[in-house]
Amino acid sequence: MAVGVATAEEIRKKSHSGGVRRSPVDRPPFTLGDIKRAIPPHCFQRSALRSFSYLLHDLAIAAGLLYLGVAGIPALPSAALRRFVAWPLYWAAQGSVLTGVWVIGHECGHHAFSDYPLLDNAVGFVLHSALLTPFFAWKYSHRRHHANTGSMENDEVYVAKTRDALRWYTPLVFGNPVGRLVYIALQLTLAWPLYLAFNLSGQNYGGRFTCHYDPYSPLYTAQERVPVLASDAGILAALLTIYKLSVAFGFWTVVRLYGVPVLIVSVLFVLITYLHHTHLALPHYDSSEWDWLRGALATMDRDYGLLNRVLHNVTDTHVLHHIFPNMPHYHAMEATRAMRPLLGEYYMFDDTPIVKATWREAKQCIYVEPGEEHKGVYWYNNKF
Repeated sequence: MAVGVATAEEIRKKSHSGGVRRSPVDRPPFTLGDIKRAIPPHCFQRSALRSFSYLLHDLAIAAGLLYLGVAGIPALPSAALRRFVAWPLYWAAQGSVLTGVWVIGHECGHHAFSDYPLLDNAVGFVLHSALLTPFFAWKYSHRRHHANTGSMENDEVYVAKTRDALRWYTPLVFGNPVGRLVYIALQLTLAWPLYLAFNLSGQNYGGRFTCHYDPYSPLYTAQERVPVLASDAGILAALLTIYKLSVAFGFWTVVRLYGVPVLIVSVLFVLITYLHHTHLALPHYDSSEWDWLRGALATMDRDYGLLNRVLHNVTDTHVLHHIFPNMPHYHAMEATRAMRPLLGEYYMFDDTPIVKATWREAKQCIYVEPGEEHKGVYWYNNKF
């Protein structure tokens, strides 16, 4: 496992050491301004033309895959070939490409698509609505996550639980492989819609009902209610379109061509964010220790192989994204390479294969407890 620092070669050599080097938790010897100065200035420049080129590239591939799903796969001579080979390959490819489209919509929410906020909001609204994500609603809650990353009291999502907050059945679920496998499966398939609808794994707002579709949810200010309603309208429009397509072409046709790929978008998004914020090496801070920069650094870059490029490097430049969320993805790799020497051991990277990492994190990262040296700093544990 590779966690940390300097060069890719050093990271590779550490990847099988079996040890975990925890992130430093002292206030770093550099500032946000120092990090910005270490990055070439052009990395902060956004280009609507270039951003649209990536979006059109993704949409063209998605359209080509859709054509194969409509005309190519049904023409295959063998039902077994269609059912067990062609459709799964279509779902994996289309789901991955549409996740890349979702990532561009996510960039719009961070004002990283162009220099024009209205354009960013319009593009993000269309893309996310088409993928059943309430654009403005999630934009606002996601902004809270970025403002409070790693805070035990104020982070918005993947809020680490202390041992005394665990349910009685937690050891039964995580203490055996079958329970752990069921947990992972349910998390990847249901966590995203349940988070949007019922705030699953989100911050506790004093017991108040919290829902991304409710403009009066504690997630939002009074000024944000109208855009949240617009998000709801976008989702309703998408659902109405899906219904009409189902009537015209058949329910199962729409499920095969659209429904399963969108489910895979949800699976990939949950997997990516879970692994970015869940690792034995990552600290969590209470109010006595937390500050924004240390919280932003308490994230983990991962290596998804070919998917890194398909997903516009949202996977392996997440540390940078938390520091400069309005930087466009096409500069993120260069900026990450530029800032890593300055960050040193504060930069966290793990190249463990994703399937292995998912299983390991589900086994090891159950609850957090204070560390011995810093009582306001919490680390994951799994000992019951």
